[in-house]
Amino acid sequence: MKIVNCLAFTLAVLLAGCATWTFEPTRSQRFVDESNNYVHVDYGSEKEARTSVFQFSNGAKMPFRSKLKVRVELPDGTRFVAYQRMSPAGTLYMTDDEEYEYFEQATGCIVARRAQDGRGYLIKYQGVLCASVRNPLEEKKQSIRAGSSTPHDFGRESSGPRTVEQKK
Repeated sequence: MKIVNCLAFTLAVLLAGCATWTFEPTRSQRFVDESNNYVHVDYGSEKEARTSVFQFSNGAKMPFRSKLKVRVELPDGTRFVAYQRMSPAGTLYMTDDEEYEYFEQATGCIVARRAQDGRGYLIKYQGVLCASVRNPLEEKKQSIRAGSSTPHDFGRESSGPRTVEQKK
């Protein structure tokens, strides 16, 4: 029984890893929290749209189709791929097993993990946008994973006051 559980766990880890290896991002963003911890998010899309069901507060259900997905890397090294779901505010992504959710609104993000009792989610990370790359496939020279996101020569020391010539 232990061998079967171990093999099932290993297979699940390998399949989840394959989803992140084949991910081709169209853009990337990095978020920071008040403790200077970073979350890296790559955005991409599937070839085929996925369907999920959104349930309104009155109980009505509506199908939602999207090709969008994200790959999230947390400060502790946890990585997951989540797929877009319908949300009344902001943009919501959830993993297939609904273990993690990634929510983005304006310049902030929240990463939450399903509670032990299965009744809702607990916030694992909350941060604000600090760096963005529009298309990392074309901008490989500009990496947001390491180093400063400040543009080259930005904020360098001044060479002295500037004078403006007046026309006569």
